[in-house]
Amino acid sequence: MMQNKSASISIIILTEKGAVPERNVNTAMKLGRVYSMHPPSITPAVSAMVEHIPAVPSIPAALNQIITSCQTEFLIIITDDMELNGNIPELLRNVPKAAGLIYGDYLELAEGQLAVKRTYKGPEDITERAELGRAMIYRVEALKEAGGWDESLKYAYDYDLRLKLAESGQIHYIDAAVCIIYPESSEESKADKLFFPGKGKYGGFSYLFMEPEEEREIETVFMNSLKRRGALLEGDAPPMKPEPLISPAVSVITPVFNREKFIGKAIESVLSGKFRDFEYIIIDNGSTDGTREVVERYTSDPRIRLIRNDVNRIAISLNIGLKEARGKYISQLDSDDLYIPDTLKSMIAFMEETNCALGISYYSLIDEEGDDLPEFGVIKHAEYSRNNILRVDGAGAVRVWRKSAMLEFGGFDEGELCDYGEDYDLVLKVGEKYRVGRVREVLYKYRRHPDNSDIKRDPLFKLRNKNLARERALGRRSVMNVEAIT
Repeated sequence: MMQNKSASISIIILTEKGAVPERNVNTAMKLGRVYSMHPPSITPAVSAMVEHIPAVPSIPAALNQIITSCQTEFLIIITDDMELNGNIPELLRNVPKAAGLIYGDYLELAEGQLAVKRTYKGPEDITERAELGRAMIYRVEALKEAGGWDESLKYAYDYDLRLKLAESGQIHYIDAAVCIIYPESSEESKADKLFFPGKGKYGGFSYLFMEPEEEREIETVFMNSLKRRGALLEGDAPPMKPEPLISPAVSVITPVFNREKFIGKAIESVLSGKFRDFEYIIIDNGSTDGTREVVERYTSDPRIRLIRNDVNRIAISLNIGLKEARGKYISQLDSDDLYIPDTLKSMIAFMEETNCALGISYYSLIDEEGDDLPEFGVIKHAEYSRNNILRVDGAGAVRVWRKSAMLEFGGFDEGELCDYGEDYDLVLKVGEKYRVGRVREVLYKYRRHPDNSDIKRDPLFKLRNKNLARERALGRRSVMNVEAIT
């Protein structure tokens, strides 16, 4: 059912300064009633046009105070660097009645030009990092039915509310720019952009740098959502049955495309390791530089095999390596990354002792020249669990798999996840049935550089693939839980 008249609107402008640019206030005033919410320590600039609300005793409490008396159909929350689209009432007129949270694209002023910033549209993003535009538009009735914002939460009140609305199918995307962003400064840390592309200072890696209190609260909110969805898995998964160790014990697999500069260093890092019972399968995906020639210099070692593959699709290459592998275990190594001397020795010992289907270590970051980046610390993925993995973007590296587990689940997805998210998808599948173990050592060096494949991929494409893997996992887990009680 669609709306047939212009929507009535209230606007909350969040400000840390107490003063909102006149341009932004004037536009908001033309659309509806305007509130300015500010920290209690700030004395706001007096304005007859705006009702000033201090965020006491907390932001969620102050927001709930507003919706209790709100008589308009919609409530829009923006920050003081945003100017709303004056056509929002018309845009909202055609929004389905069931929509409780509405979002859209936005415009951003950069170097005097307005640029359209597309917002993600695809399978639901169940992470706290979901990019739903910049202006949050709520149907007031839906807010009241959901009980508003949870005032017991310090960090995750918006996330908790979004999950609750999403669980009942109340999230709706508008294919239009709903606001303009006027950033205070166009300066952006090149290091942050290079190492952590995505939303926030640390982008998709943001959850790795949270304070423990914030991480615990967000994780609790997420687990409660999984429980309401019937997708929470109780306890840990069991280990696999023991299998005899064969020779070679492990097959290292590296797909490669145009990595002439780095592939030799990757190979050297394997050859210089303390563990010797391995084979190394390198799948060249039609490189046009000198990559193949570099690899061929090492093929006099009988443990190293070069396979030529003209289809540059990551999942296909990985599955070619899996099919060719003779080892009990499969160890992944990206063509621009490095092992350390203890990598295979520590990982194979761990896998033999625990019978895990997948073992994952800690890793550290290096730059283009191979120098450590200590300012980012050791990446531990300490937040990992077989439930929380659905909220985060990965489990770590190095990844060493029991080959039989990979084959049981059909290897890597060569369909919709063929070019990104294929490894995350398989981590989810394997972890749902078998134990995933953590090796608490730095055994992998992850290189960040301008030509890194992960950086060059379209961020919206990456979001879509990760969220598709999550969507599928939610469905599988719901079925598992139903089957467990029937």
